[in-house]
Amino acid sequence: MEQTENGKSITTISAILASVFLLASGSALQTTAVSLRAGLEGFSEQTIGIISSGYFAGILAGSFLALLMIRNVGYVRTFAAFSSMASATSLAHVLIISPGWWVVFRVVHGVCISIVLVVVESWLNSSAPTKSRGRILSLYGIIFLAANGVAQPLLAVFTPREFSLFGITSILISLCVLPVGLAQVKGNPQVSSIGIRLGGIFSKSPMGSTGVIISGLVIGAHITLTPRAVQSWGLSDGAIGLFLLIVAAGTIALQLPLGWVSDHKDRRFALLISCTVGTVAALGLIFTGGMGFYLIILGFLLGGFMMPLYPLAIATVNDQLQYNEMIEAASALYVFYGVGSMLGPLIASQFMAQFGPGGLYLFIAFVMGLYIPFGLFRLRLVPDFLVRGTKATYRTVPRTTVMAYRMLRRPRRRNRKNGKLSDVMESKEDRMLKE
Repeated sequence: MEQTENGKSITTISAILASVFLLASGSALQTTAVSLRAGLEGFSEQTIGIISSGYFAGILAGSFLALLMIRNVGYVRTFAAFSSMASATSLAHVLIISPGWWVVFRVVHGVCISIVLVVVESWLNSSAPTKSRGRILSLYGIIFLAANGVAQPLLAVFTPREFSLFGITSILISLCVLPVGLAQVKGNPQVSSIGIRLGGIFSKSPMGSTGVIISGLVIGAHITLTPRAVQSWGLSDGAIGLFLLIVAAGTIALQLPLGWVSDHKDRRFALLISCTVGTVAALGLIFTGGMGFYLIILGFLLGGFMMPLYPLAIATVNDQLQYNEMIEAASALYVFYGVGSMLGPLIASQFMAQFGPGGLYLFIAFVMGLYIPFGLFRLRLVPDFLVRGTKATYRTVPRTTVMAYRMLRRPRRRNRKNGKLSDVMESKEDRMLKE
């Protein structure tokens, strides 16, 4: 009986991860297509920045709207309805060529993707065995990262000048319903609202919280504006897709080495290493932009050291939290990242308008460069990094929704005194470290 249940769990998780792969690859390809088509239509850099920010505004809003939709409609209908709507918005961009409407389409698309991911992550959380939740979360994060790059080479076959590329993105997003539907994923896992304490979380780990904001600024700008920047350098559509794939490959390849440094050394050193190398890579792209060999090497390094900023910063904050504080903190950190990712494209587009396509990487280098002296100041101010309780394990945390953090919950134990379920009790040292 237990083997049967385990088999069902594996089937369910596999179906969910397959759906995530299709959804993320289609959504990432659409982000690239919109950026490239906007450039071909002659939209200004500032306009492209506003359109790009609309997506992240939708992502942030959707994570909170999802709870209302799920309670009123249910999981299955919510998943199907918003997957279909996300697919439809892909096609809407080629039917109405208007900056104002494209902002609306990107906001709607962001809302849809966010709501679908809340459903997916809730299913994943309820289906994953307690002992393997952390590993499944890491696998989910890696699949999400890989999906963001694997569809990009399709630019060599389908051009953003035509309907075909937007049609492919619509197909990929539509297909995400099939694995879950065919596997008959069932159940209504409970989703409850989570409080937000922005100031309280920031004060617990200023360096980690600032790192989350920094990661939102640079990653949001990179995801949405890199296609436009390299397009302005004169690269072909196929070369643009290859460059984005190389950035994603660097992200995946360097996750484990940075994670090892993060887990075995002072976490803050890993953050500073990531920022320093990322800054150098971004500066290198400014001076060698468009040169094939250098573009490959620097793109790999930029992806490998810039993209892990988010999970590194999350782990730094989690080191200062009790297990029962992590889910509440996740909502605050998600807001930090969401605000950063909305502002990133807006500010970076201004840099591009002033300094050309290299302005994007000037912005990325400037933001990460500012974080380095701040980090060194924190190291000098607090030389001995105190961990409250057990040091959090570095994981490839997906930049999706707050629901993924529920997989980091510590299993609940039965209290010997009153027989009630409760979180693991904090140690004496933990209580002494509390402010």
